[in-house]
Amino acid sequence: MTAGSVRRGMNRRRFLIATAGATGVAAVASPWSPRASAATDDDLAYANFGLASSFLLADFYGRALQAGRLGPAARPALRQGRTSSNLQARAVTDVLTGAGDTPATVEDFTFEWPTTALATAAATRQTGLTVLRAVLGAYQGAAATVTETSFRVLFASLAASVAEQVGALALPGTGVESFPVALDLEAASTALEAYLG
Repeated sequence: MTAGSVRRGMNRRRFLIATAGATGVAAVASPWSPRASAATDDDLAYANFGLASSFLLADFYGRALQAGRLGPAARPALRQGRTSSNLQARAVTDVLTGAGDTPATVEDFTFEWPTTALATAAATRQTGLTVLRAVLGAYQGAAATVTETSFRVLFASLAASVAEQVGALALPGTGVESFPVALDLEAASTALEAYLG
């Protein structure tokens, strides 16, 4: 990630690693909110990744809608993807706040898309699928490894939603992965790095 890819001190380390320690803030009234002292640094790192990824996906869907390369038939799926990404960002924000962390906001990021990323319908689909599959892998890894139960439930839900988004964006007949690969944060971040600057 280059220095220009994020503002106000956000960088790849922030994308991967949460700021240390819970502060004892009371949990927000959300089904995903953990007890303030229950989340580990690794749990928070996955949550921060999830938040940044949700912002990235919402940005992708907005740009894909604006570019219009996928045609009018794809617009409902793109709008739903953007809505889902924004709702997921809100849920992850609740998790981070409930755990005593200070979540990033969308204004903390400036996503940089390669000029070819949305140049054609095929490029738009490939870009979206690349991002979605990396995020799906990270969410699978999170659901399997985080220690806080509410985080596990959230990441399992997020993984299911992202898998549906993959299906909605893929062309008919492109095949289905029988066992999508779970990724650790480093591998998922590396897969998304081109879009983060």
